[in-house]
Amino acid sequence: MVSEKLSGIYNKHYKKALILPALILILSIVIITNFYMTNHDFVHRDLSLTGGTTITLFTNISSNEIQTTLSSQVVDIETRYLLDSNGKQNQVIIMTSEKPEVIKPILEKYLGYSLTDSNSNIQFIGSSLSENFYKQLGVTVLIAFFWMAAVVFVIFSDKWKIKLLAILLNILFGIFMGKLFFKLNILLSSIFLLVFIIILVSLYIKNSIPSFAVMFCAFADIVMTLAVIDLIGLTISGAGIVAFLMLIGYSVDTDILLTTRVLKRKDTSINHEIFGAFKTGMTMTLTAIASIAVALMFVHPFGTVLNQMFVILLIGLGFDMLNTWITNTSLIKWFLEHKKQ
Repeated sequence: MVSEKLSGIYNKHYKKALILPALILILSIVIITNFYMTNHDFVHRDLSLTGGTTITLFTNISSNEIQTTLSSQVVDIETRYLLDSNGKQNQVIIMTSEKPEVIKPILEKYLGYSLTDSNSNIQFIGSSLSENFYKQLGVTVLIAFFWMAAVVFVIFSDKWKIKLLAILLNILFGIFMGKLFFKLNILLSSIFLLVFIIILVSLYIKNSIPSFAVMFCAFADIVMTLAVIDLIGLTISGAGIVAFLMLIGYSVDTDILLTTRVLKRKDTSINHEIFGAFKTGMTMTLTAIASIAVALMFVHPFGTVLNQMFVILLIGLGFDMLNTWITNTSLIKWFLEHKKQ
């Protein structure tokens, strides 16, 4: 049971609590905007998303030594090492934007032997292929987010005609993003995209504030996580984009739990259901954070793409606690209190 004293304090200050997540969201948008203006992109992309050469050497030579020696001869060189099951280095991965015919002779001169299939593996990804792949992943995340929003809206809104309209608009949105967005003039495509977003968001706000609150919290989770990634300089691959897709799912589960319990309450108070959902939701989120943190500890020495996926999810789940239990609870309580009047 929620004590009367605690409930009274919450009733008095729950609107003020929105100031903190609002400030963090504004700061995150400023960080992302500044990053984009400086780097002409929203994130640092690795070679799988920009194009370039990846050479895997089957060697125990220090990756730092290779990078230090070749950095004056090779553009944008990065190295990392991989460990075997015994914890010993057995591979060095060299990544650069140079083509194989440029980097290979330099590397062979440094190593003192020729690179063959038995001692190395060389892969090259063209810039146009990588750019298209990056754009497709971005479109996938955007479509997934808006379909998540549509599903939440269908669950919590009351009017079937409005639900069908939302589904139809999302189908048209998906067709536009998948078929036409990159084929039209960039300015025209951006205008159409903005119109779609304004129409959908207006529809959600006008017909279901609780469902809009869920969508807004998921949006805030993604924006805040992206800002932190830009601040720490994390380089993103295709796996990192997939992590954002996973984050969308993680972001809405506790929000839906909260919204369902509060809206479907019968003889209990709003605060009672909020605190009940809080106990269940925090158990879910902390369990996910603990499992991901432990997994990250085990995979981190191997330098795999799982590292960035787990880091993104940990950051996102941290912000999800803030946005669910401050932003969403305050918005839904504000909505229901206003509805009583």
